[in-house]
Amino acid sequence: MAKVVATSRGYFGGVVREIGDQFSVPDDIWYDAKRRPSWAKLDPAKAFGGKGDHDGDGTVGGSKPADDNLGGSAPIVVPPDWQNLSVGEARKIASQIAGHEVKKVKDAHEIIAAFVEASKPAPFSDAPEPVQQTTAEAMKAIGANQPDWVAPGTPQPVTE
Repeated sequence: MAKVVATSRGYFGGVVREIGDQFSVPDDIWYDAKRRPSWAKLDPAKAFGGKGDHDGDGTVGGSKPADDNLGGSAPIVVPPDWQNLSVGEARKIASQIAGHEVKKVKDAHEIIAAFVEASKPAPFSDAPEPVQQTTAEAMKAIGANQPDWVAPGTPQPVTE
């Protein structure tokens, strides 16, 4: 069984797979180019005993040694003035975000911009929950006249 990761949304094994889903594909299907899901790639963490994709070309193994600056478990920090970064710094941050080496500055800026936009909180996500009020409470809150009648069936304290 080949351990793979979905690179886009697709259908395999009776299940709709989302981007990033990890699943197994039988070897006979994976080694047949016509039957293998084109939207999945080998999971670098599982392939070749965990040695993975070292050169960032999408295949496992590779001709270059592993680059510890790409990916990793450290949080990705994008400075607020990321538009003014040098070419090398922008490419390094974009490579960390993308998980592979980014060679073009234009691509690096697009990747960083998308990451910054995706990292923003949703509008009004910190807004308080709306307070449910009765009509009488709302009238009192805005200073309107209180009704001089009592709805039938509501208990009222005796004030004599």
